[in-house]
Amino acid sequence: MGERWESVPLDELVEEIIDRRGVTPLKLGSDFVPSGHRVISAKLIKGGRIDLTADEPRFVGPAVYRRWMRTPLFADDVILTSEAPLGEVAYVDQQLDWCLGQRLFGVRTKKSRMVGRFLYYALQSESVRSDLLSRASGTTVLGIRQTELRRVLVPVPNIDQQRSIAEILGALDDKIELNRRMNETLEAMARALFKSWFIDFDPVHAKVKDLVEDGVLEIGDGYRAKNSEMGTPGLPFVRAGDLDGGFNTSSAEMLGEASVEKAGSKVSRPGDVAFTSKGTIGRFARVTRLTDPFVYSPQVCFWRSVDPKKLDPGILYCWMQSEDLRRQIEAVAGQTDMAPYVSLRDQREMEIPVFPESQSTVAAQIRPVLARQDLLTTETRTLASLRDTLLPKLLSGELQVRRSIGGRSA
Repeated sequence: MGERWESVPLDELVEEIIDRRGVTPLKLGSDFVPSGHRVISAKLIKGGRIDLTADEPRFVGPAVYRRWMRTPLFADDVILTSEAPLGEVAYVDQQLDWCLGQRLFGVRTKKSRMVGRFLYYALQSESVRSDLLSRASGTTVLGIRQTELRRVLVPVPNIDQQRSIAEILGALDDKIELNRRMNETLEAMARALFKSWFIDFDPVHAKVKDLVEDGVLEIGDGYRAKNSEMGTPGLPFVRAGDLDGGFNTSSAEMLGEASVEKAGSKVSRPGDVAFTSKGTIGRFARVTRLTDPFVYSPQVCFWRSVDPKKLDPGILYCWMQSEDLRRQIEAVAGQTDMAPYVSLRDQREMEIPVFPESQSTVAAQIRPVLARQDLLTTETRTLASLRDTLLPKLLSGELQVRRSIGGRSA
């Protein structure tokens, strides 16, 4: 067993906290310009990183930047959301001329006391998050003020231990990020292969319902489960929020075994293409042979190739990412006064190309690209699980490491 680290208030560890609270635009949107300094909103802080695709880009000019930011973001700074979702963090690995939004803190540590990347992981530990949340306030929106943030207790091992912990967890996160970028490249390659082939012929279109009747395609929505049907053992019950380019079932509810049998075809199968059909419509994910089985919820629809010779699953997936389908989805999504919704009836009335026999040639090119993507996704899931297992043990002092210098322990 390792020693338990002493915890001290964050105020003793920080050189500066960048806080835009109270600094508001002159008029909503009036400070924004077509290009300049990128504004980082709280929506972009997701999964431990800055996800620039999570919101429409906004920019401010030099004068507004100087008014909003006392100092630029430096390498080894940490970004923390101050309101819902409270406590999301991102690590800054290089100096940035970006501008922080209003619901964000930029935290810069005293390098003699704390390594910034160690703080990034400490803020994700259960004990620190619990303390942070306990100091939050608000009736409709939970938030934390800078004065309270400075009182949050943070474990403080010695600097060498901090660097070792940051290096171990950072190496896992760096590999996860590399895999994510490689998967984006592979996704683009698969779509490019499909697009270059697809534009070479003028496809005949058929109604989706015709392909369903001909036994080529199956489409469906999720199983309508009652609360009493949830429980273990069973399978994850995947809702719209669990689609993130893949299927994140780590926090999904479980549908009991008896109800899984009732769900029938609404249990996932390799080759399925799932997409969100209500609310935030059009988030897609592909079920692979490496995807653990789950049950679709009513918020998620699936399209399934029943005859791969007439409709290859890889071709189906690439087409469903295309503008051809997206235009049809957008045309029907806003037909009601409620949240955007695409019903099964709407989907059956959509048109899909009748792909020629030459699809087998391009499918053979796409298949290994998607297979490589599947392997990277599985590896990423394993790495993330290892990181999540190590983080509480390292941050609590239960598990300790020694820095290696020149191949020897120091």
